[in-house]
Amino acid sequence: MRAGMYSNHAFLIGQAVRERRLALGLSQTEVATRAGMTQPALSRLEAGGAVPTIPVLDRIAIALGAELVVTIAPHAA
Repeated sequence: MRAGMYSNHAFLIGQAVRERRLALGLSQTEVATRAGMTQPALSRLEAGGAVPTIPVLDRIAIALGAELVVTIAPHAA
């Protein structure tokens, strides 16, 4: 996988986290505290500047009252 694809994945993950957080009316500080991380770390993640690990994503999902679902699918031709 090319390095640029990681940044695209990071952006999409961050966008999904941000959208869910805003839909719940939560601040970054509230979600970060619930997920056991710092607000600056959550901010970087939401901006697509960090590629989170599965355990971090799971903690964030729980903090957002959501379920983490990982799908591996073949590329479209």
